[in-house]
Amino acid sequence: MKFTFTSIVAAALLLLTSVQGAAVPPIGAQNSATAATLPPHANSLQKRTISGLNNYSCKLTAAHPRPLLLVHATLLSLESWWEFAPILIKHGYCVFALTYGRYKDIPLFGGLAPVEDSAQEVADFADNILKQMNVTQLDYVGHSQGGILGRYWMKYLGGAGKVNRQLNAGGDFAPGVIASNIATRFDEVVTPYENCYQNDPGVTNVLLQDLCLLSINEHLTMINSKVVMRYVMNQLDPSTAKTANCLSAFNL
Repeated sequence: MKFTFTSIVAAALLLLTSVQGAAVPPIGAQNSATAATLPPHANSLQKRTISGLNNYSCKLTAAHPRPLLLVHATLLSLESWWEFAPILIKHGYCVFALTYGRYKDIPLFGGLAPVEDSAQEVADFADNILKQMNVTQLDYVGHSQGGILGRYWMKYLGGAGKVNRQLNAGGDFAPGVIASNIATRFDEVVTPYENCYQNDPGVTNVLLQDLCLLSINEHLTMINSKVVMRYVMNQLDPSTAKTANCLSAFNL
């Protein structure tokens, strides 16, 4: 997968100019303690708490025998899963997420640190999930850089064999896992969008607009798409799959 300096800058500008509509929740459900510590102009960037996330008392089941780790994209944070995670939790998944790569002087954004440092954060967090949940594998959903970090963890930081299934929205994957990639035709960061795909045996690649021609989600907002949500759920549990299409908002 290829990133360019220009594309990263473009993504940063896009997020800063449309942050309320791109993978971040509405202002309404803010944490009052956090709000009190932030300057007034930062209110539009505040995030909501995701109920049920990072619950180490969550019970794994025969239907969902592995924890599910969500890893966000560059410039985002764990709160970017504010639509994704609650649906998965409602369906019985034990869902975990972290904010990696955050600098104390830039508290509103994650995913800014060097890849090797962020990958170590992901590795430590994932290993703790496995330990606390008393399992040897988890499933992994990565958004953009989140997919790259999963690959780095598995290849260089002892994560080999610890992931059963990896799904990426505009991201990357590691060999040896059940892997699926979904890309968008309107990706302005990974260009051309086909660079999101891998051609290894057994890898599933799909274009969002092949599932729903009306989808206009770009790189950052893919995880706000109900079509992407349905596709991810189908890949996580094929036994309960429903068609991912323009009507997916009505069958989650």
